[in-house]
Amino acid sequence: MAECGVYSMMPGTEALPFFEREKDSTKFVAAESYVAGFRTSGDTAPFVRIALPAEIVDQAVLTGAQLSVWLSAGDGRLILDAGNIDSDTLEAARAAGPMHEQTLLTLVEACLEPDHLSKEDDPIGDLASLRAQLVEALAKVDGALARLRRG
Repeated sequence: MAECGVYSMMPGTEALPFFEREKDSTKFVAAESYVAGFRTSGDTAPFVRIALPAEIVDQAVLTGAQLSVWLSAGDGRLILDAGNIDSDTLEAARAAGPMHEQTLLTLVEACLEPDHLSKEDDPIGDLASLRAQLVEALAKVDGALARLRRG
């Protein structure tokens, strides 16, 4: 639901666009939303205001970002990459969340927690599949090491 107002501006007044996250709830918009619009220079109250549900904006942004995850061979850390995001924004996203602390080992440990396993439909089958993938991954690492050692 959009809330818009049309106001006449005084000559020489500049309309400044804004886009920000709003956490206040209204009866028309989800509790967490984004607000876009225009303000006049030197004024905090917008003269055009459109509220967008965060779910819609987040989905559009994440879809357009073309996110991928890489694995650092040196320390097993996960590296977030994105095809359509500038490096400063991507670095801010990395720093904001827990991803900079996640490694292959921490992911496996989290996967094996009893609370997590109890929520799976077939935990034994899932762990057998995970084990097979890890065995295959280790074989690939061993192959890469052998190639590098041969020169």
